[in-house]
Amino acid sequence: MKLVYRNVRLWLLIFLIAPVILKCRSNVEQKEWDINEGYVPDSTTAIQIAQIIFVRVYGEKVLERKPFIVKLKNGIWVVDGTLEKGMYGGVPHIEIQRSDGKIINLIHGK
Repeated sequence: MKLVYRNVRLWLLIFLIAPVILKCRSNVEQKEWDINEGYVPDSTTAIQIAQIIFVRVYGEKVLERKPFIVKLKNGIWVVDGTLEKGMYGGVPHIEIQRSDGKIINLIHGK
């Protein structure tokens, strides 16, 4: 009898939770990727790639140069770090080709 009772509870739990899980899943919208937009289609992707490269090359300290400013110029994402007002020093700079993600230029000013 205990086994039957446990099975009923399990099925009841499944029937109560399943609609909630399905509703949550349907609310998540994924944008279809259009290859015509290139491998780096938007500024968010460009910044994420830039951060990965910056940290790999210059170390975690480079993240102090946030926020990163991003611009699209002639199919190339240009991402630069920033300095606080009155602060001296350099910032990281990277140029990423939108079409294929190729790194065109990577420097850090002094």
